[in-house]
Amino acid sequence: MNDIRKILPVLLLALIMLAACSGEEQEESAAGNNANTNEEKVVQLSAPGEIPGLDPVMADNNFSFNVINQVFEGLYRLDEDGKPQLAMAASEPEVTDDNRVYTFEIREDATWSDGSPVTADDFEYAWKKAVNPETGAAYGPQFEEIVAGATEILIGEKPVDELGVEALNEKTLQVTLEEPVPYFKDLLTTATFFPQPEAFIEEQGEKYATTSEHTLYNGPFVLEDWNGTGNTWTYAKNDTYWDKEAVNVDKIEVNVVKDTQTAVDLYENDQLARVDLTGEFVDQYGSDDAYHTFLTGGVRFLKMNQGKDGETTDLANLNIRKALNMALDRDVIANDILNNGSEVLYGTVPRGVAENPETGEDFREENGPLMHYDVEQAKEHWQKGLEELGKDELEFALTTSDSSSSVTVAENLKHQWESALEGLTVTVKNVPPEQSVDANVNQNYELILTGWSGDYQDPMTYLNLFITDSPGNHTGYSDEAYDELVLKSKSSLADKPMERWNALLEAERKLIEESAVLVPLYQSGTAYLQKDNVTNFHTYKVSADNYKWIDIAE
Repeated sequence: MNDIRKILPVLLLALIMLAACSGEEQEESAAGNNANTNEEKVVQLSAPGEIPGLDPVMADNNFSFNVINQVFEGLYRLDEDGKPQLAMAASEPEVTDDNRVYTFEIREDATWSDGSPVTADDFEYAWKKAVNPETGAAYGPQFEEIVAGATEILIGEKPVDELGVEALNEKTLQVTLEEPVPYFKDLLTTATFFPQPEAFIEEQGEKYATTSEHTLYNGPFVLEDWNGTGNTWTYAKNDTYWDKEAVNVDKIEVNVVKDTQTAVDLYENDQLARVDLTGEFVDQYGSDDAYHTFLTGGVRFLKMNQGKDGETTDLANLNIRKALNMALDRDVIANDILNNGSEVLYGTVPRGVAENPETGEDFREENGPLMHYDVEQAKEHWQKGLEELGKDELEFALTTSDSSSSVTVAENLKHQWESALEGLTVTVKNVPPEQSVDANVNQNYELILTGWSGDYQDPMTYLNLFITDSPGNHTGYSDEAYDELVLKSKSSLADKPMERWNALLEAERKLIEESAVLVPLYQSGTAYLQKDNVTNFHTYKVSADNYKWIDIAE
């Protein structure tokens, strides 16, 4: 009996300790399960270079527009099928019978990332800032011949306050158009038409949109860990976004990776969810289940600097420009070097963007090739050009970004030109993307490999770039007849579909066939690998990518 009394307390203590341990294990197990259920969803992506700029008003390149589209939002956003859907607008607008005056209500739950409301004044402020000549917004001319008063304001003939946009109250925005615009809703999905928080911008001054902390956001994500120049940044889910329940991931982590082999290695090691492939990797991965291709609405071309500020260059000579066009075998570039679904292009409007309003024929098919590959004819133009210039040889610098595909294409261009055109020397200048953009925008180049992806589903988005003094021109090209064709297509012909169509066809012929302003190269295809647990990664033929619905399976 005494032995049992001695043992009993020990047994009780052991039972108590066992129960405690069991409880702790259960708590730890529960914590572990909770951690698993609360684990962040993170997608890892790469980018071709540093972010060139984040201000929607001042953006002037596709890369910036792509970033901006994830963290800002306009009255509409493209849906999964590439159609405009309501975003900052609470409902479809009231429209007058002549289709010129639109009245929008801004949704009550639309806020900036600091919790302040997105207002009609934010739109009025942003749009007036974009057309103000003192701002120097690259795509201010998107408003030209579209929003009432914009054309005169952009050239300084009217005050900014006369732009056809007005905040009737905090949440009501009224827009007056010059003429009916068939693609107006598509335009409103683009960065140039996004709102801007005036008070915050004035407070930040020159620091606005230069880092994560000096920017307010109203889109699906906010930008984190961006210092303005770094090689990494993060899209974090915006908890103040009106439609945050539709945003599936917590973070998208981005690293700059310029070399395809490096990107593929990261993908293979599960450090990237998606990777674009260049030609040599297509053969290697073409049969992989994760391999996909997509023909975009992006076009790649060479700009030739004809001169500025009253000074002309050797590239102002039409025969020299035609020679550079005809000396190139685009098949080698599209099918051998890129080998990613890209297609040879002999115009500037790509296939699949617009159809004849009566026959349904594609714009590219109807206008056909406006240049062709003919080395002998190229040599004839070259010799005529040299004679007209009084020179025996010419040397040009070709500027391109330092991404692996751009470098390879540029070296091939150099080889083809120098092989075909006697007396031509081409020096390739590989620079970071932001420097390439800067050279283009400031027309600080001789030849530059660049391109355009379009903002909306209409030939206008490609042809509008090259009207006289357009901030997208940057070539020195100016032709009154071309300007008239394009501007009429934005205004007086807007509600005359076939007349407008024919004017746009003629404008492209004048730009490429007659004036050889550009050297069209190819319509961009994308070959890529994507992890099978990643879904809803939306890219469009035209417009910036859309990460809003991207998801990753646990």
